[in-house]
Amino acid sequence: MQKLMTMLLAALVTVPAWAGDYALEAPERAHIRETLKIHWTAPEAGGLLEIRSTTGTPVRGSYAYVRDNPQPILAPEAPGEYRIVLLQEKEVRASADLTVFLPEAGVEAPASIDAGADFEVAWTGPNSRQDLLVIAERDGPRIRGASYTYVGNSRGGKAKLRAPLDPGEYDVAYLSGSTILARAAVSVASINATLHHAPEVHAGGTLRVTWEGPRNAQDQITFASRDGEPLRGSSYVYVNNGDDNVVSLRAPEQPGSLDVVYTVGGRVIGRSPVEVMPAQIALDAPAEVQAVKPFIATWQGNGNHGDRIEVMDAEGGTLAYSYIRTDEPETRLVAPPVDGDFTLVYVTRHGREMARHPLRVLPAPEPPGTLLVEQVRPALGPGDAVGVIFDASGSMLQRLDGERRVEIARQTLAALVSDTIPPGTGFALRVFGHREAGSCRTDLEIPLAPLEPVAATSVINDINAMNLARTPLGRSIELAAGDLADVPGKRLLVVLTDGEETCEGDPAAAITGLRKRGWDITVNIVGFAIDDDALAAEFAAWADLGNGSYFAATDRDSLKSALLEATITRFAVSNAEEETVARGRPGQLLSLPAGDYLVLWGEDQRTAVTVAPGESARVRLQ
Repeated sequence: MQKLMTMLLAALVTVPAWAGDYALEAPERAHIRETLKIHWTAPEAGGLLEIRSTTGTPVRGSYAYVRDNPQPILAPEAPGEYRIVLLQEKEVRASADLTVFLPEAGVEAPASIDAGADFEVAWTGPNSRQDLLVIAERDGPRIRGASYTYVGNSRGGKAKLRAPLDPGEYDVAYLSGSTILARAAVSVASINATLHHAPEVHAGGTLRVTWEGPRNAQDQITFASRDGEPLRGSSYVYVNNGDDNVVSLRAPEQPGSLDVVYTVGGRVIGRSPVEVMPAQIALDAPAEVQAVKPFIATWQGNGNHGDRIEVMDAEGGTLAYSYIRTDEPETRLVAPPVDGDFTLVYVTRHGREMARHPLRVLPAPEPPGTLLVEQVRPALGPGDAVGVIFDASGSMLQRLDGERRVEIARQTLAALVSDTIPPGTGFALRVFGHREAGSCRTDLEIPLAPLEPVAATSVINDINAMNLARTPLGRSIELAAGDLADVPGKRLLVVLTDGEETCEGDPAAAITGLRKRGWDITVNIVGFAIDDDALAAEFAAWADLGNGSYFAATDRDSLKSALLEATITRFAVSNAEEETVARGRPGQLLSLPAGDYLVLWGEDQRTAVTVAPGESARVRLQ
């Protein structure tokens, strides 16, 4: 009888044939949100690892498809008892028990900090995936929109946060998922700033401002409406870019009553009134000029960098223009190739008309001809050199047609040094934005030396933009004087950038300083993905100061063309009296009175050409 009962029980509890083929090896204990590594045994990969409550309910987010061995899986956020199960064909094939507990964590922070200030936090804790240090209400929940940082990105158990702008009592908290594991109390004190400057500035002029304030990272001084908010698009500077407490702002071109304001996180903490007065300009020029002949226009008044004098037709179209230089009351223009009545117009950087002067263009004695100068490679002599300033600031991380701007620029510059600039040519590369976030640092990555394409390409390929890095155009151009100091011949400086100066530099003054050294130097600017017409006009004015040109690029192909044009030699055209009658760059069609000319280019190289009435002449620079 006993033998019969044993046989019946065995028949009822027969173990499935597959049971011995499956197993799990897992930790018995884990802290909340810990990444577990589960070793599994099964006839084949596949299926699902899942963590369930004691009632058998799957825990949201705690699952993984079985692909690796061991297979990572995230522990639940709530402490308690759980079971890890291996599922195949929707059946539980193996399981293991798991106890989840709260880990220890700690936070240390200053007891008191100023509003908007950056401060250091020391922490200990589990450093689970996406754990955070956050600003929280005192003994309350996290404050959404306040400063935070991932603990996994910090080093040595220390990280930085930014204090809230509103004074009050807060906590710095260690947050794992939605669970606060530790907190430290901080008191945030109120802040203010004071500003001192002249009571008036002419429209478009420069205003010197002395300030006292907290000097937090990203603090700005800018213009605001009277007793109102900062003016979008107006001049601004970051206060911590310089060592002293003096900055310069460029006044708006619209006269009116404004405030100079100090902002922290976009919030005004100090303001001072200023009156923007109307600018006055007087314009003079000959009443009559001959078609295609150069002539001089003079101006007086409150001229600003970026202003220009244009020759306009009756419909308002611009036929010729020249940027003014604030330290020179004269500018040179070339009369249109057709006769008739025109107008000289003084126009500000933002397009505001300041003065007019009638201009009559008389017919040329005979029809003008045209001159086309061609060149396919830079015409650089053995003593010449090319310097490149490469913008790797935070804005270069933006995407263009699916690629980051910095990737496109990097690859295009690498192709330029490999395929276009002749090996052995003097070459220097300065880069900013790639070393420190939030910094105005600029570094000479390739000191001046004969170009070795392979070595240069290797350096260029290692350039990566850094988020929040700024744009020290002025300082980089200033330092280019030292970068190119040992060049015995012609110097060509190419500035590749996608944004405005943000480090309180003065690119116009820096370029003027290069020219005052008496060097044969050309400064060309390549603007990449610039969608601000006023900024593009400013770049063009800077290039004009450097006897160069501005080249706009909107995508990979146009950037390639722009860099090629920027490194091709500019030329001048002189007449029989050795007067310079035109300047240009290869590919630019010039209209000239009939006559004999010399095309001046390279290192004292000259090519004679005759322009016949009504015909086109062509010169190829070899």
